Amino acid sequence: MKKEVYTVIIVAAVLIIYFSFLSDSRKSIFTEKLGDMTLTEYETENAAAQAISSIYALRNIPLAKGYYAVYSGRKGTMRMWVAEPTDHNIANDAFNSMNSMLGASSGHEEHEYSGDVGQTESHGGHSGEDMANGTKPVKLEFMEFVKPEVYMIKINDMSNYYYFKMNYNMGRIYWISFDSPDTDYQLSIVKQAVMDI
Repeated sequence: MKKEVYTVIIVAAVLIIYFSFLSDSRKSIFTEKLGDMTLTEYETENAAAQAISSIYALRNIPLAKGYYAVYSGRKGTMRMWVAEPTDHNIANDAFNSMNSMLGASSGHEEHEYSGDVGQTESHGGHSGEDMANGTKPVKLEFMEFVKPEVYMIKINDMSNYYYFKMNYNMGRIYWISFDSPDTDYQLSIVKQAVMDI
């Protein structure tokens, strides 16, 4: 009888450990915390692909995988959409096309535009209607390292950040949106997101 009780306890313990790891892995690529922000919602597969298709800048990117998350903190909410095309070359081309479509400059031109965050342009946004309310993307210089290059664009008075991360076989395009007006706070969270996700 004691042997059976011990067996049941061991099996129960193994199942608890297994399901706790399973629930963590379901968070997909997202960390539980970013700064003081906590992961409150996340989606993968079809639900994430649908969320990504609602972002004007991301909707034409060919997806192999998609991810979507919401983080909440003391100063507001951050939403993150991540598009992962089938390979790193397609991801790189898709990011460059998106960046060009949003109106980001390339090469040395970026230094000339580094101060005109408030200049209205007809590029970018969450939907076609939002395009008239956007600004020109500005490359940020807040990271200690060069890659990835992070861009910021204002759309309908919301700050949006986007960047591209790649390894030898995969590339992901990230789009982050904040409802908090505190730019320093946003940058601290984006910096951590770049490093951790």
